[in-house]
Amino acid sequence: MIETGVRLARSPRLFGLLLTVWLGLSAFPLVAPVAADGADLVRYAGPDRYATAAAISAASFPPGVSSAYVATGTNFPDALAGAAAAAAENAPTLLVTPSTIPDATAAELRRLQPGRIVILGGPTVVGENVAGALRAYTGGPVVRIAGADRYATAAAISATTFAPGVAKAYVATGATFPDALGGAAAAGRNGAPVLLVARDWVPPAVAAELQRLAPAEIVILGGTGAVSAAVQDTLQGYTAGSVVRIAGTDRYDTSLAISRATYESATTVYLATGANFPDALAGAPLRGPLLLTPGEYLPPAVRAEIVRLGAERIIVLGAAGAIRDSTAHDAAGLPYEPADGRWIGNAFDGRAVRFQQPDPAACTATAAMLMLNMAAYAAAAYGAASAPEGFAWTPTVSYEVQAAILAWEREHMTQPVAGTAGSDPHGWRNALNHFGWGSMESGVYQDLAFGSLDAAIRQAIVSAATTGKPTGLLMGNGTHAVVLHGWDVNGGDPRAGSFDFAVNGVYLTDPWQPNGHRNYYVPMAGLVGGSQSVRFGPYLELDSTAVDPIDGRIGRDEWYGQYVIVAAVR
Repeated sequence: MIETGVRLARSPRLFGLLLTVWLGLSAFPLVAPVAADGADLVRYAGPDRYATAAAISAASFPPGVSSAYVATGTNFPDALAGAAAAAAENAPTLLVTPSTIPDATAAELRRLQPGRIVILGGPTVVGENVAGALRAYTGGPVVRIAGADRYATAAAISATTFAPGVAKAYVATGATFPDALGGAAAAGRNGAPVLLVARDWVPPAVAAELQRLAPAEIVILGGTGAVSAAVQDTLQGYTAGSVVRIAGTDRYDTSLAISRATYESATTVYLATGANFPDALAGAPLRGPLLLTPGEYLPPAVRAEIVRLGAERIIVLGAAGAIRDSTAHDAAGLPYEPADGRWIGNAFDGRAVRFQQPDPAACTATAAMLMLNMAAYAAAAYGAASAPEGFAWTPTVSYEVQAAILAWEREHMTQPVAGTAGSDPHGWRNALNHFGWGSMESGVYQDLAFGSLDAAIRQAIVSAATTGKPTGLLMGNGTHAVVLHGWDVNGGDPRAGSFDFAVNGVYLTDPWQPNGHRNYYVPMAGLVGGSQSVRFGPYLELDSTAVDPIDGRIGRDEWYGQYVIVAAVR
């Protein structure tokens, strides 16, 4: 029997455990108990996607369910559309290969003894031999819902499950899975179908199904890069109500936007990797908020959404290879020390980002905006510790604000205005303190210079990790500003102020759009000897000749030949 773990009291005097539902094993803690006042933490996982789906089912559904839905584990569209139908019937979704029933799936079907089995998709994705073999696991029928393609299959699933007059119909791209993962759970919660479209057109089968459904509202999942504005206009013809779009800056932000739009609160939150589809789709019929994470680390915005929802229980879908134990513990607000000594953290938030274009000289101003934005979003997740008293910044990606910051920097730097463009590190530091904390003398950010790259990167990481505020790096030998907001190290925990670690790499965002470096992972070797856009070299500019009114030093003398950062010290 598969155990789901026990509810642990939320008290600083009790213990939080990460419990795992692993097919074939009892629930067990992955680490020794730690004192914490956080949410209960449970993991539903198996050694592969098929066993994970079976573990999710085993933890969530009793024997004797009316139906069990079966989809291929090798592609996403059929399971995506089917998750909403499974949720409507309070039924699990299990995965098979095109030609076999994995042992974990077979064992779970034997336990469930479903009244019927519903195959999602045609015989090319779930073969007839599999359909025949499935008959041994139910006393009722084995039925197949399929269309000529993924779009027609989604329409057929909807037509089989939902009556006309639904309150909502969700629409997502049929080309990729990320935008719709969180939407499948939301559709299940709202008793609504999920239909698939192409980016620039509505397939005839979907149009016919929308005509039949006559939904009161249509909800598009994802931005215009996934479902175009032209398709949004076309969809308006299939509802007397509104066509709304829920989208974020990336797949993780989109899952958060879906959660915010769907759930006022939730006792339980489900966490899945956004890098692949099977774990999330197997969990979608559970109807709860389904949040996506990169797996290596927890974005602060995900933690903020968990706090907003008031979750008392975090259920991780998938094994530690998909979502690290440290990420799971961060989600629940529980301390954890990784057995491999690897610490990964990242304050990146896609909502914080703008690029400096069209101004080629605004790298420091844009970097200051990014850094303050990320600090503000981190404060929403982790409280005032990441935003010292007096923090007055409101997140924005306005070009007008960027221009205002650059103008202010140039009035408060120590390089001459005449004959120069942009700002020096003093102007960058001063702008961070002025716009963030009301005074350039607040001392939250300082410019720091080091004789070695190693020392500079260590300080940059520890400053970001201990304060929750990104660090600025002077790249291009002092000619370009880049933001460091994440780290990957082995050894001591930089969040505790330890410098005793080896740097594997860092996460950077570059304000210069053509470089394409947005939440970009750069290994330590790349910082040392990589391409010019990621190489961190000594500062070689000579034009900051005035005395700094903050520390009384001359920038040229302080920085030349050194590795320069702009880092938070509190």
